[in-house]
Amino acid sequence: MKLLDIFKDDNDINEKSILGFASFAVLAGYGIIDIITGLEGKQFVIEPIILEVFAALTAGCFGISSYEKVANRKTEADRDKALLGADTNPLPEDEG
Repeated sequence: MKLLDIFKDDNDINEKSILGFASFAVLAGYGIIDIITGLEGKQFVIEPIILEVFAALTAGCFGISSYEKVANRKTEADRDKALLGADTNPLPEDEG
C-alpha cells in the first residue's frame, strides 16, 4: 500500500487511531525518559504545554474514534432491524 493511499476517503485505516497511538507513544516515551533521568539524579525538563497538547491530542483522537465506532454500531443495528422487518419500537404500546 502506498503512503498516499492512507489519505483517501475509501480506505480501511482509521487515521485518528494512528495519530492517537503515535501521540500516546510520545507520552509514554517521555515518561520512560523522565524515570531514567530521575534515577540518574538529573532533571528532565520539558515545557508543560507540550505535554498538555499531546495529552489532549491522545484523548481527542481516541475519543472521536471510539464515538465513531459506537455510532456506526447503532446505525448498523438499525439497518439490520429494517432489513429484517423487526419493529423499531421494542416496548408495547398501552392500549387503554
